[in-house]
Amino acid sequence: MKKLLLLRHAKSSWEYSVEDYDRPLSEKGINDINKVSLKNISFFKKFQMVMTSPANRAFHTSTIFTRNVFIKFEKLRVVNELYTFDYKNVVDYVYKLDNAFSSFALIGHNPAFSGVAEYFSDKKTPELKTSDWIMLEFKQKKWSKIKNGTFTYGSKKN
Repeated sequence: MKKLLLLRHAKSSWEYSVEDYDRPLSEKGINDINKVSLKNISFFKKFQMVMTSPANRAFHTSTIFTRNVFIKFEKLRVVNELYTFDYKNVVDYVYKLDNAFSSFALIGHNPAFSGVAEYFSDKKTPELKTSDWIMLEFKQKKWSKIKNGTFTYGSKKN
C-alpha cells in the first residue's frame, strides 16, 4: 500500500515586490500551517519523506510542517519539479518515486496539486486552498502503478 499527502503551501504575502518564486509566507499563512500541522500530527508524522517545491513559500511551509510533526529535517528534500502549476508534471514525478518508501508528503502549488488529487482519486476531490491537504491511499505496491486512490481531505477550517 502507498500513501501520498498533497499539502498546498500556506498563504503567501503579496506585499513585497518580488518574483513569484521568492514570495514569503504571510503571518496568516504561518499561523494556518502551524494550526493544520499540529491538529493533524497523528496523520502527518507517519510520512517517511517530505518533498517540497523550492519556492520560498513552499519551502517555509515544509520547514514548519516537518518541525511540528517531528519528521527529521534530513527527510526533507527540495525538488525542482514541484515548482509547477501543471498537474501532469507532478503526476510524472509521483510515478517515479522510490518504491522503497511507502509514503511521501509533497508540498507545492495549485492548480497542480488539485489536479493531481483529481487524477489519482477514485472520486471528485475538493480544490485545495492554501494550507489544505489531501491524503491519497493506494492498494498498488509500486508508485508507477498507482490509481483509484481513496482520499482524506483536511482544511484549516476543519
